[in-house]
Amino acid sequence: MMSLHRYCAWLTGLVLTLSYVLAVAQNTIELQPDKGLLVIDGHPFVLQGSTVIGPQRTCRTSTGDWSCGQAAWRAFEERVRSGIIICTPLLSLTGSAAAVSAECAVNNENLNAWLVRRGWALSDDTPSALFVSEENAAQAEQAGIWRGGFVPPSDWRAQGATECNACSARHQSIVRTRELRQQSSPTNNSN
Repeated sequence: MMSLHRYCAWLTGLVLTLSYVLAVAQNTIELQPDKGLLVIDGHPFVLQGSTVIGPQRTCRTSTGDWSCGQAAWRAFEERVRSGIIICTPLLSLTGSAAAVSAECAVNNENLNAWLVRRGWALSDDTPSALFVSEENAAQAEQAGIWRGGFVPPSDWRAQGATECNACSARHQSIVRTRELRQQSSPTNNSN
């Protein structure tokens, strides 16, 4: 039986090897906006700590509606194609087989934080969210989706609104996470 220390060292080596392989063997980079995924050489990743808004979302400004979701995914695609991308898979005890949570970098700059700081993604809606300062800066500068008075889903939900013209990325993320957990739960895996 393998000791816990030896197992952790083995697991760390596996993660480092996988991130190295993904960094070196980047033949294909694909975005799957409807699923919120970045796929590198067939390996699907979800960006840890940030959620890019859905591609079909529109945002409202004082001059009218605009396709903020499409703009966000265009910015995401331009960024991942602008240099060398390295994704480091993060271990999760509740992870799914569908996608691996990862921290990614383009030209050594954290992609997850970059998207939030430019206003194309929202930080997680948790007390320990990673990119709150980046989101606050984007909001203060009215960058990306924040231009024209974007109202985050957590705010309009708190107000009990029945209709919202703002993006609902956080809600979609919660639903997607719940579905992935249900798919990977032991009761659903009857092998």
